[in-house]
Amino acid sequence: MASSQSQTNELWPLLPVFFIGLWVFVSFTISRMGWNSFAERYPALTRPRGMAYRSPSTWFGSIFARYGNVVHVIFTDAGVYFYTSFLFRAFHPPFLVPWESVKRVEKKRVLFWSRYRIDIQDSSGEIHVILPVSVENVLLLHEMVA
Repeated sequence: MASSQSQTNELWPLLPVFFIGLWVFVSFTISRMGWNSFAERYPALTRPRGMAYRSPSTWFGSIFARYGNVVHVIFTDAGVYFYTSFLFRAFHPPFLVPWESVKRVEKKRVLFWSRYRIDIQDSSGEIHVILPVSVENVLLLHEMVA
């Protein structure tokens, strides 16, 4: 019995290493399901000025590449800049998609809330972004709302 207890106590220090390794593996895998192809095609060297909006839901064509409340966007004259929250930055470099790749901007009402859905599509894949209605003025500025 004492031998079993001492083996368990010896494994406790490995638990954080296991979870960090799992975090890195999952982050890498999810980044390869869409984020990486956009980041390689549209690298952004510097963060542009402007209001950053957090997306409650962003996905890259697949239900397996879904991000909840960790993707931020900034609208610029050149396009839409994407970056992730600090804990998700590994394997997720920022990128700036040109306006030509934005295929649809649609205001949707779900129950009591209004949201904007932005669909981006090009040879890199597709991105679907849900944003709060507070982005409306910025979208109007860029003539993305009819």
